[in-house]
Amino acid sequence: MTTFYFVRHGKTEINAEGRFNGGTVDSPLVPSGVVATQKMAEHLKNVSFDLALASPQQRAQTTAEIILAENEQAPQLTIVEELRELRLGDWDGQPIEQIKANYPQELIYYRTRPDLFDAQRFHAEDYQTLITRSMQVIETTAKNQPEGNVLVVTHGILLIALLNTLKGLPLAKIREGGIVDNSSLTILNYSEGKVLFETWGQTF
Repeated sequence: MTTFYFVRHGKTEINAEGRFNGGTVDSPLVPSGVVATQKMAEHLKNVSFDLALASPQQRAQTTAEIILAENEQAPQLTIVEELRELRLGDWDGQPIEQIKANYPQELIYYRTRPDLFDAQRFHAEDYQTLITRSMQVIETTAKNQPEGNVLVVTHGILLIALLNTLKGLPLAKIREGGIVDNSSLTILNYSEGKVLFETWGQTF
């Protein structure tokens, strides 16, 4: 059985400014994001990670580096392109309130009915593509690392889509319950398609 430690990156400047923080934009962690991640790192310092994976976006790498810095026998961080956040095309980096005003129905679909979200209209990536690429990471990693602990540091939309898919929810319902918080931890035991969550969205 592979135990995955899924972490959403710490809060960033773009998060704090209320702008869309998708797969084509990036910004540093704010001080509170660093502190929250350091608290998680303290909680995880005695976990022996066999593998550490992170999105290529700097906010995820910074978060991973903070966690691994506290780990006594930390593996080298591996960057995985498929862990990049959902690319939001024309919306990326834009104020959320502005998109809400200009595209109210589309924003509702984006947040509550991913199956109806017309990603192509905004030059964005669709949810199914996000799910396919992130599931491939989990399946391949579990095959290559059938036992042990794997740290995965990535993003909010990717995580809620991936984790709810692993729970068996259909595309239409993967945004139910809202995304996990910044600097949160979700622990999953995974073996040949068997899924058992120990922790969901824990903050410190």
